[in-house]
Amino acid sequence: MAHDPLAFFTLDRGSASTAAALIAQVEGRFRLLAHAAQPAGLPVEPLLARLAGDVATAEPGLLPVEGGEASSWTAWPRLDVATRPPRSALLAAATERRLAELEQVVSGAGWAVAGRISPDRTDALEATALALGKGLDLLIVGAAGRPTAEERRALPDLAALLQAVLERRRDLPCLLTGAAAEAIEGWPAARIVLGPAPARTASLAPDPLRSLLRRAAGELAGQAGQRPPHVASGRAGGERAPAGPADGRAAFTTAIISLAAVLGQRIDAVDVGAAAGQRVLATPEGLRGQLELVDAALVPKAVLEDDRLADAILAWSTLRGDTFVLRDRVRNLRLWPWRDAAGEGARLRLAAARAALVRLDTAWRLGDGGGGNAAADAPADLLVASGGAFAVAPAPAIALALLDTLRRPGGMALAYDHARVLAPLGSLDDEGDRRRLLTDLLDDILVPLGSAVLATGLRASRHPGTLRVRSHGQALEVELVPGAIQVVDLPPGQTGTVELEARDGTWLGMRAKRVAVEVGGGLGGLLVDTRELPLRLPERPERRRDLLAAWERPLWQEDAE
Repeated sequence: MAHDPLAFFTLDRGSASTAAALIAQVEGRFRLLAHAAQPAGLPVEPLLARLAGDVATAEPGLLPVEGGEASSWTAWPRLDVATRPPRSALLAAATERRLAELEQVVSGAGWAVAGRISPDRTDALEATALALGKGLDLLIVGAAGRPTAEERRALPDLAALLQAVLERRRDLPCLLTGAAAEAIEGWPAARIVLGPAPARTASLAPDPLRSLLRRAAGELAGQAGQRPPHVASGRAGGERAPAGPADGRAAFTTAIISLAAVLGQRIDAVDVGAAAGQRVLATPEGLRGQLELVDAALVPKAVLEDDRLADAILAWSTLRGDTFVLRDRVRNLRLWPWRDAAGEGARLRLAAARAALVRLDTAWRLGDGGGGNAAADAPADLLVASGGAFAVAPAPAIALALLDTLRRPGGMALAYDHARVLAPLGSLDDEGDRRRLLTDLLDDILVPLGSAVLATGLRASRHPGTLRVRSHGQALEVELVPGAIQVVDLPPGQTGTVELEARDGTWLGMRAKRVAVEVGGGLGGLLVDTRELPLRLPERPERRRDLLAAWERPLWQEDAE
């Protein structure tokens, strides 16, 4: 390391907001000194200047110095990542089955599907109209590596259908997967990219075609080959970032993999932003699952025309009012996500985040074979939330939103990447640097939301079950209530053991009359969830709002005062 302390900035440029943080060495350890966020599109230099100025005012001499004076913050390195609006693809396949397989892979790579073409559903006129749509980036033709007889017969018809598309969209690049490259001949070589066949079975594990699509999205955004500066090497200045920031979602995935290795734990991470949602599962052995979904954005674009999608978001809301007015508020959240961020606006934003997590979890389960698979059903040791969707909610309410939607029986710790630092740290090229920074910054960048125990199978009876919390030589006993959320005070930094006992012997997805779980404290304490799995809400809007409000009331700061 350098003799002088090293300071650097992190920047996470999202579609709706930009988050910045200032990190520096303090007594030989990296610490998060300040962070802030602003609407996307505003220049970042004033934001960085404010962070450096605030720290210099609060703690003179803490930041790096040169010649007895504070060094210029403009020379400090930056870890810069960005997430941009999704790219759009037109999908084509010879059969409906292959088209569905292709769509699952393309959607899971974070692409928006602009249309679907197959000989059975589309004629030449409709296919041409789809290809002439605005914002189309890529034509993807899907075929198996070894096509079936039905697919082999239909591929010539598909090639003839797509020829009309290519005649009118000479600027449109084409990705041919599997046997499509052999069956479809005569297309201009300069416009063609060859790729592997889409997987026939659903999987969350790394997939070659999905990886190719993510790289293609980066190249279309002009991000190929760009990397942030190597800040942890001890160079405090002079080395600047390349022309543009690295891909934020790929960097977030890398950070979670490194975090799992540092902690030696199974980590489930969700990142919900204005443009898309992402979920990553990692263990100390590496990446176990990753999904990026446009439909899991805070408010998907389709909500502007789809009342049912708006109503699905409002189903998680406790707001009362005229249905048409509430739908407009949901649409305004899509159009101006940085507005109306306090009071009822904060509650509406968290309701939209819940709906996004439900869509993400549904796709996650389908991507892992529709349930029954360990990657989808097993609880994590640590569940991490990130993204602007959670920025205006109190920490305990974020914990409840995660429990409402990502429901797995068991016990886990909950944390929040409040300064959006994980993705920038993941953009570092060197794994050793990433782990060093994560180790130093762990307590600063991950706000402990608390711990959660989701206990299933609790029956209403005279003695449904008992919970005992043992911490620092003290014991607390709580009688459990079926179908409820109970909050046990367990402050941040405090650890303990939870013992659950039930007469019918069903706990945490297993058969046992007594189960013990290690837990840690947090801003939300210990949440004991004995509600149904999956969660069932009343059909009537009034009863549903009342029930949601009863669950939320103890966890919203203004309600608890």
